[in-house]
Amino acid sequence: MFGKINSRNRRNSGGVRALRAQALVEFSIALPVLLMLLIGIMEVSRMLFMYASVVNSSRDAVRYASAYGRSEDLGDGNLLKYKYCDGIAATAKASGFFLNLQDTDIAITYDTGPGGSSLGSCPPATTTGEASVNVDTGDRVTVTVSAQYNPMLSLLPLPSRTFTSTSSRTILGVLDLDN
Repeated sequence: MFGKINSRNRRNSGGVRALRAQALVEFSIALPVLLMLLIGIMEVSRMLFMYASVVNSSRDAVRYASAYGRSEDLGDGNLLKYKYCDGIAATAKASGFFLNLQDTDIAITYDTGPGGSSLGSCPPATTTGEASVNVDTGDRVTVTVSAQYNPMLSLLPLPSRTFTSTSSRTILGVLDLDN
């Protein structure tokens, strides 16, 4: 009786080894595909997050720029929010903290509306002080934010690209309350 069990175990043990080897081969074939899929999902998610951050950054900055009032950012209450270039850029940088935005990535311009004439802009790459522009009720401020996307791994054919978002808002209620 013991002899039959031993011979049966020998035949099954060879089959188990063959099944284990087959599973190992199948796993080694499927693993690269699964890893590429996982890396692809993470990379596309990172790209979408970066795009959403650029859009939110320009929206928050233009929302700050369209507000009437005095800035409280640096304790200097003498600067008008809609002309305070450093405050507008700081709002864009705070909203897009993941993007590591620089002053050259943020453009702030003023105009009289769609198809209207340009009133001026904050000097490029410098955002200190107020913009030297005269803005009235109904004029518009536009903030453009750009960020460069570079894939972390070059396993997938995702190219580098620049995400740019432009947001505009009309300035309402410019009143001089000092008089």
